Formats: sequence, structure tokens, C-alpha cells
Amino acid sequence: MKTLIVLSAALAFIMMNTYAQEDESKVEEHKISTLEVYSIHELEIKPGVDIKEFENFVIANIAPIYNKMKGQKLFLVKGDRGVRKDKYAIILTFDEVKDRDRIYPPSGEFVGDFGDDSVWEKFRSMVKGLDGTKHTDYVKVVQ
Repeated sequence: MKTLIVLSAALAFIMMNTYAQEDESKVEEHKISTLEVYSIHELEIKPGVDIKEFENFVIANIAPIYNKMKGQKLFLVKGDRGVRKDKYAIILTFDEVKDRDRIYPPSGEFVGDFGDDSVWEKFRSMVKGLDGTKHTDYVKVVQ
């Protein structure tokens, strides 16, 4: 009887361990981001601006300007919950602090090709919030 109990317990342990290993193998490996800086620019859409036109304009005309610069990527985001629900922001990500500092030196000047002035005039006609007052750079604290 003792042998049967021990064998049953061993079999149960082996089965549980086998299923646990199968479940673990199905879990996708979480990749840790290597990005170091997130620059968030809150935008306010001006009254009367067509939202779809705005979104398409940013994706087709503004994002490529930023995305061509090594070490930087632009994302247009829209608030889904919270105090900025249905409001827009642009998030710039940088691989490293030195990439951010190379493109946007502490002196305040821009380094690089930021496209034609007509693109920026059109963008400014659609949004408020480009004066830097609604902008914060966040540097990763923990990996």
C-alpha cells in the first residue's frame, strides 16, 4: 500500500512538472526595451481640424522626417483613458541619451534636416502645443 501511495505521488509530481514545462514554453519571451529616452509632446487639435486629415498628415509628412534620423523614432498617440482621453501627443523615442543630445543639443538648436517649412506651417495650422511648454523628456530609470 505504501509503495502504491509513493508511486502515485511520484506520478502526479511528474505529470504536474511536465504540464508546467509545456505551459512555460508557450509563454512568449518578454523583450526588455533598450530605449533610454521618451520625449512626450502634448498636442491640442485646433477647432475645425478634421481628425483623420490630421492623423494622416502626421503619419505621412511629419513621422518620416523624424524616423529618418538615426537613433530617433516618432509615434503619434491618442489618449484612450485618463485626463487626456481623445487628446493627441507625439512621442519621440531615442535609443540613447547621446542620440537625443546629438539631434537636440542642450543649446536649443536643431541639428539635422527637419524638412520643408511648408510642412511645419501646415502642422502649426492644425495644432497648438509646439512651443515647448507641453513637452517633457523622460529618461529610463530602471531596466
